[in-house]
Amino acid sequence: MQESPIHAEVEYASVGWRAAALLVDMVVLFGLLIIIVLVWVTVLVAQGRVDPGDPTAAQALAQELTWTSGWAPNAVLWCALFIYYALLEGIFGASVGKLVFRMRVVMPDGSRATGLAVVVRNLVRIPEAWMLYIPAAVSCTMSAQRQRLGDHAARTVVVRQVTDGATARRPVRRSPGRGTAAPPHPPAPAASGRRARATQAGAQAVGGAVGDERPAPVHDLGTALTALKTAALAVRGAHSTYLHFSERELAAHDGHTTGGYSEEYVSAWFTLADAVTSLRRAHAFATDAAAAAGESLAGACSAQPDLTFVLHGLGPYVEAETDEQVHEAFLAVARSEIRTP
Repeated sequence: MQESPIHAEVEYASVGWRAAALLVDMVVLFGLLIIIVLVWVTVLVAQGRVDPGDPTAAQALAQELTWTSGWAPNAVLWCALFIYYALLEGIFGASVGKLVFRMRVVMPDGSRATGLAVVVRNLVRIPEAWMLYIPAAVSCTMSAQRQRLGDHAARTVVVRQVTDGATARRPVRRSPGRGTAAPPHPPAPAASGRRARATQAGAQAVGGAVGDERPAPVHDLGTALTALKTAALAVRGAHSTYLHFSERELAAHDGHTTGGYSEEYVSAWFTLADAVTSLRRAHAFATDAAAAAGESLAGACSAQPDLTFVLHGLGPYVEAETDEQVHEAFLAVARSEIRTP
């Protein structure tokens, strides 16, 4: 039994959530500045530059802390602001405030924010903070992806994970061990007349007939994931069918690959090949839909552990483009089933 989250989704962080995270960050920054000042005072006292028993010690301390010009404290403050955000977002993908509210900074496709993007968005933060984040709030309100000015400049988005914490236990089904030997896939020219019939039986996961290369309409994320699951299950079934007829073909030829192929075997091969084509298209559409929603496909699939499990088992098929690659993917998946306890 495996425990998996069943309710989890990611949304663009609203102005309210970002303001809450900002308040937490300001408290953390204020605490860090207090610690820095206390350490500095300790160093000044140890060096004898400030005498705690002197009635004018407070005035001398103020002069030491502000140096000789008014710009120095401001420079330290803005540098501290930049370093705090850039360092934490570069390492953890989020500041303390964002981590508290399950938020993170990512690229529009859901991947981790690059170092350059982190630097750019936090350089723009300095003038935004100087203007009390008013332009940032207006930008977030007007933006469909809730991007402040720094996000627009760096091409980043801030997303927040929404979850009710519910979990469910599900059994993980393992395929029984089966033979991996399979005859070479039937040559396409010798079976061209059968392909049409096999194609009709092939899985069609997204709009349009199998083999139709016209662009399919853009789906929302939920529709795209449903189509991806349909395509994955179709490949799963086509794989099992082709494996069955492959074993039967081997038995009929006594382990040799010479001789003609049966009608069922040829049909099973083309059904698998067409199902893989549909899977690749559905995978591409789902990836685009997830990117439009500001997350990765893996993150979008996290709410459906069964889909994640099936896709993991069919991984080699997703990358297969040619007939040879489909056959190599078939062998790889069949071998992995043997290794799976």
